[in-house]
Amino acid sequence: MLSTETPIAADCGKLCRSRCCRGGSEDGMILFPGEESISRTQVFLRVGQGEMRGINTGFAVCRGKCIRALRPLSCRIFPFAPELRDGRLGVRKDPRAKRICPLLTDEAAEYIQPSFIDAILKAFELLREIPEMDAFLEQYTAMMDEYEKFL
Repeated sequence: MLSTETPIAADCGKLCRSRCCRGGSEDGMILFPGEESISRTQVFLRVGQGEMRGINTGFAVCRGKCIRALRPLSCRIFPFAPELRDGRLGVRKDPRAKRICPLLTDEAAEYIQPSFIDAILKAFELLREIPEMDAFLEQYTAMMDEYEKFL
């Protein structure tokens, strides 16, 4: 669902020189339930353990250039994030991306492809069948809320 969908109908990395794909050894993406074992086999990722509001989770750091078809889900949906509130799934702007992603400006909003947001929603609706996903998404939403307060 997310292999061909992109936020805009162009290579958004050209707008910011792929800032979301660069960073230091501590810059990475939280892995969603079930992704850690898959991501550990990818040579372009360094996978370690992270913590999110008391939940242990995998954390992936890119080693440079990824294999796009094998990217973690957090990378595929960037600069957006799922949220789960009162059992209702939604998609929000990732507050951590606001300082590096030009797509999150008010001026760029009209260029975001609705099909990209729809694909994120559809993917996470399916992923909610994983038993621990709702609890994970609730904590993920709370974490995003905390970031929003500070950014």
